[in-house]
Amino acid sequence: MINFGYIFIFAILGVACLLVKIPKESGMEYYIKARKTLGWSQIMMAIYCVARLILMQYRYYFEEFWVLCIFTLIFSYMTYVSILFLIETPRYLTRNLFIDIVIPIIIMAVTGAIGWMYEPVRMITKICFGVIFAAKCIRMFYVCDKEYNICKKDVDNYFGSRPDIKWIRTALYSALLLSFLTLLSFYVKAIHLIFYIMIPVIYTYVVIKVINFMPATLDRARNANAEQERKDSDAKEEKTKDIVEKIAPKVDEWVSRKGFCTPEMTIKDVAMQMGTNHNYLSTYLNKHLNMTFQVWLNTLRVEESKKILTSGEDLSIEEVGIKVGFSQNYNFSRWFRVITDMTPYQYRRQNS
Repeated sequence: MINFGYIFIFAILGVACLLVKIPKESGMEYYIKARKTLGWSQIMMAIYCVARLILMQYRYYFEEFWVLCIFTLIFSYMTYVSILFLIETPRYLTRNLFIDIVIPIIIMAVTGAIGWMYEPVRMITKICFGVIFAAKCIRMFYVCDKEYNICKKDVDNYFGSRPDIKWIRTALYSALLLSFLTLLSFYVKAIHLIFYIMIPVIYTYVVIKVINFMPATLDRARNANAEQERKDSDAKEEKTKDIVEKIAPKVDEWVSRKGFCTPEMTIKDVAMQMGTNHNYLSTYLNKHLNMTFQVWLNTLRVEESKKILTSGEDLSIEEVGIKVGFSQNYNFSRWFRVITDMTPYQYRRQNS
């Protein structure tokens, strides 16, 4: 019954870790890795319980012990790794993955195979299992505790709403306690009941804490992004204000001498005539006048052409367009209609 209950509990915890409240925002990569690592460790423990039911059915006691050691070793390692990801200090993982999990599993697999084939050495094999398991758990706890203390110092120096990470230390010590209860349960039958009760309770606590840790982390990330966006927006606004103050007199002077009447003008040409940078001119037009360069230039030309059309000068429509900077009559008529909603001919007749 215990194994069936474990299968159900750990499967539920694993699925919850893998699927419930997974954030989509950027900046949550380590948190998502922590969730996935912890989730798959719970799924793996459920799979172990299935394997244990099968082995117990055939009374493979040594094989059950052997499989338990390897599964628990991986399970414990993944638990500590999820904590490292959660506090965003996993730098140690890439260097020591081989030492902390691959080599111990290889040793256990080899010694277990020897014990399976030669029954007289099984006790020595069990002692070897315990030593490897204890050494690995102590080392992983030391690494995680060291990284936690580094993270704690960063949090203590954090300005603003500080994230609550104290429960992570509780989870860390709980993982260490479970590791040694697991080790004792290998050899002392009386420990089994305590072990069976504590392991689902502690891991339910850890999974709930990890899932609920996301909203606070996400809020901090959102607040940090919002604050950075506000600062960037203020900086851009201030920069735009400076550009407007510097460019506006040059634009007014260039417009007053009708520089726009020169045909085939590019923004770089105009900026050069003004003695400024074309990026500054573009910023001025887009942010201050809400116009693109082409719309602004042709609006000036059309406004100038309206004066000529109603001045009484004996010029054709095409000549007026050329005079204000349109090299083709088609472009003049098109832009005039876009800006005034009538053709140059209609405008002249209406305002004569």
